[in-house]
Amino acid sequence: MSCWGLGAGTLLHLVALSDPAFGTALRYLAAPLLMLGYIGLIGLLLDRTRRIGAVVRSLRAIGRTALSCYVLQNVLASVVCYGWGLGMAEQMAGKAWLAGLWAVICFFLIAGSRLWLARFERGPVEAFQTALLARIPNRTAGGG
Repeated sequence: MSCWGLGAGTLLHLVALSDPAFGTALRYLAAPLLMLGYIGLIGLLLDRTRRIGAVVRSLRAIGRTALSCYVLQNVLASVVCYGWGLGMAEQMAGKAWLAGLWAVICFFLIAGSRLWLARFERGPVEAFQTALLARIPNRTAGGG
């Protein structure tokens, strides 16, 4: 899964970047393939890990706060990139700064999720979701 996902997903992303005619279609095809590759890569990493170190603890923290991290990632990237925020996407030339931004956001999310989980059981969005779902009354299968 990791080889196919990372291989095909990376190849499709490179094609999409090199030829604007393929851009949108390949981008939305490549992203799910890359996601499968990342999942496979994490699985390989966890299968081969003998002891629980910082990487495994970080992956667990991201997994337990996945929805919160997803929302915060989008908010942070939007604030940094879009014109209603800092507008850096228009100011920065080239693609290299995007890799740096991605790395900074990833580091922030990893550190933030580990710090959050040291104090709380769930991520903030996960806790809100749990509280909201707890308010829904239980229904029986035939009770309507």
